[in-house]
Amino acid sequence: MKQRQIFLRDILAILFKRKLLIVTFAILVFAIVFVGNYVWPPTYESSARLRLTRGREVYQTDPSVMKSQENIAMIQMSTQDVNSELDLIRSRDVLDQVAKDMGLDGPAPPAKNMLRQVYRVVKQAYLEGLYYLQIKSRPTPIQAAIEKLTDAIIVEPLRDSFLIDVRCQLAAPEAAHDVLAHLLDVYVQKRVAVFSNTKNSPFFQEQMEHATEALNKAQAALEEFRAANQIVNIEGEKQLLLEQDTELKRLLSQMQETETVAESVGDNVPEGALTEILSRQTGSPVVTEMQMRLLELLAERSRLSKTLGPKHPNLVRVNREVAESLGNLKGAIQEVKQSTEAKLAETGGRLANLNSMMAQLENLDREVKVQSSSLEYYKQKYEESRVMDAMAQEQISNVKVVSSPTMPVDPIRPRKLFNLVFALIAGIVGGLALAFFLEYLDHGIKTPEDVECYLEVPLLASFFRAPKGRLNPKELERLCTALEFVNPELPVKLVQVTSAVGGEGAQSVARALAETHARDSGGQVLFVDFVGGPGQKKAAGGMGMIDILTDQSVLDDALISDGGLFVLGRGTQSEIPLYMWNSPRMTSFLAELRQRFSFVVFHLGSALQTAETLRLARSVDGTVVVIRSDSTRREVVGRAIEMLREAKGKVFGAVLTERKQQIPQVIYRRI
Repeated sequence: MKQRQIFLRDILAILFKRKLLIVTFAILVFAIVFVGNYVWPPTYESSARLRLTRGREVYQTDPSVMKSQENIAMIQMSTQDVNSELDLIRSRDVLDQVAKDMGLDGPAPPAKNMLRQVYRVVKQAYLEGLYYLQIKSRPTPIQAAIEKLTDAIIVEPLRDSFLIDVRCQLAAPEAAHDVLAHLLDVYVQKRVAVFSNTKNSPFFQEQMEHATEALNKAQAALEEFRAANQIVNIEGEKQLLLEQDTELKRLLSQMQETETVAESVGDNVPEGALTEILSRQTGSPVVTEMQMRLLELLAERSRLSKTLGPKHPNLVRVNREVAESLGNLKGAIQEVKQSTEAKLAETGGRLANLNSMMAQLENLDREVKVQSSSLEYYKQKYEESRVMDAMAQEQISNVKVVSSPTMPVDPIRPRKLFNLVFALIAGIVGGLALAFFLEYLDHGIKTPEDVECYLEVPLLASFFRAPKGRLNPKELERLCTALEFVNPELPVKLVQVTSAVGGEGAQSVARALAETHARDSGGQVLFVDFVGGPGQKKAAGGMGMIDILTDQSVLDDALISDGGLFVLGRGTQSEIPLYMWNSPRMTSFLAELRQRFSFVVFHLGSALQTAETLRLARSVDGTVVVIRSDSTRREVVGRAIEMLREAKGKVFGAVLTERKQQIPQVIYRRI
């Protein structure tokens, strides 16, 4: 939607135009708030302040524990601790106890004035409606009291401190003070009961006795096991057995390797490989000595075989000795292997037995440690229980009331002065907003700027509202002058004055235009009026323009002279035949008017309601559209102008009538 630029004059015009609405709205809002200050029940607030510290009541290990310079444990409060205290203060058990003790579940006291009684009746009727429609369940008296307390009690922690603000907001100052004081008492008792829940129970003492007995049994079983198995240094014994097992396995591996070499003697095995293996030191001195003897014989046989033949007695003797030494070596190897395997089996059995003993010993040690830890735990819990029981008996708590509940003097709600000032400001602002909103919804043509912006036609004249509907003569002269210069090449003689709808003042403007032109020009001016009026003169027989066009009368017989102005009426027939508008008779009639009169003004009716106006638009020099200010919507006027142009007519411009001087002249002249 097209919007034009808003100027200061437009803003002031809106303010003065809607001043009654703005003032009425502001007074209405102020009156409602003024009455509401007395209808609205007062609310008094009593406040107190608590100090929270952590101590035996929170006895668990906390990573937030820090050491001060004096080596004193400083335990910091966590967010969870503070939130737990806030929830405990507003817990249902605490509020229920307070409501019962203070008798808040009883009937409310009567209101002090009639307005508040009416307010209470209306509120109760509203609640009854909700109960009847099952939108809300009907609470019991104690439930209603708890809900009221829940809304009345406000608990907030102070930032960066261990302090908690507790406030109670009720309709009576004494009630707010007493309820808050009793709430703090109930909260402290509830807190002591929550943290000291042992109630002198012998549970931890019994568990300590059971843990002591179990620890003694575990220690006795451990000592008995050590004595029965003669355990002195089980780890050293195990290490020694592991070393023996390793040595035996290494010896067995050497015997296996030597036996393999001995089996390969006589085969085509390189002499260097046999020498390298047989010359190694083994774990058995007998086998090592036999290996050396075999190496000597093999070396001698190798030396003799190079110089003697295979049948030589010395070589035969050496071969016999090699075979004998080899047989002895194999026998010695078998004996060492058998003895080593037997020792390995014995060592493995001892290791398995030792591992079993170690597992049993570890289980017994673990049982002793478990029972010892249990005993320490129950000792600690027993000490905590004893301390908490003592604190409960003495009503000792780590919550300290650093600021007792105050007795309220003035209500916190309603803030009458603030409400009245706010209502005055809100009423004025709301009235202004409503005025501008209504102006935004109003699509009427109000100012010359609206004509040029929304209708896109020039403004020829603007008439303010005057007594008895008189039009300003200066504006009429301006209108005449504007029509003279609207077409500099061809003087304007035939002008049609119309409006979008009826009641815009088009007839008055048309007649005044004709009269002004007749008075100023001194020539003959004709006013053709199809609408007429109660006081308008008529020609003889009621003849008019339609009768002239249908040749039932001549121009002179239909004319009426009215103070230097010639007037031509409609005629005896209801309307001009359709074919007549484009006929030669219409052309000759208009030519006759141009020749005889210096200026002719037509008023056939409104453009959207009279067809003759659109048909005549193409035959005259131009059309002037009259618009009543703040009356016809700009969309309607725009449609009328569009239809005139579609009918091949020329629109000279618009004339505003019935304008209201919204801004006083003193201000208007300065803007």
